[in-house]
Amino acid sequence: YLVVLATVQSRHVPWRTHRGAKVASLCVWLGVTVLVLPFFSFASVYSNELQVPSCGLSFPRPERTWFKASRIYTLVLGFMVPVCTICVLYLDLLRRLRAVQLRSSAKALGKAKRKVTVLVLAVLAVCLL
Repeated sequence: YLVVLATVQSRHVPWRTHRGAKVASLCVWLGVTVLVLPFFSFASVYSNELQVPSCGLSFPRPERTWFKASRIYTLVLGFMVPVCTICVLYLDLLRRLRAVQLRSSAKALGKAKRKVTVLVLAVLAVCLL
């Protein structure tokens, strides 16, 4: 958003500092750690037929229900939430881009809008694939 629509103002945003980046990164890591804590509680080491130790998930009974719940949890938090968030934010970016009006060089602005639209749609397609 800042690069496409607010290029000039993006340099003057007060929270865009090294410290802000570190805080944001720390928050992301803490959030992800909290989200995977349920899997840490089920993690265990077991040996297979060849007595080779392996790490895996050991769910309580009924195991099938817990396994399905873990897959749904992973699907929702690992795919659906990020994809929906990306789609909503990129579509909002395109909506705001379409609303930009400049008095001069309308043809150049239209061409730039088309290029950004194609780029955004390509990013969304790659993300979905």
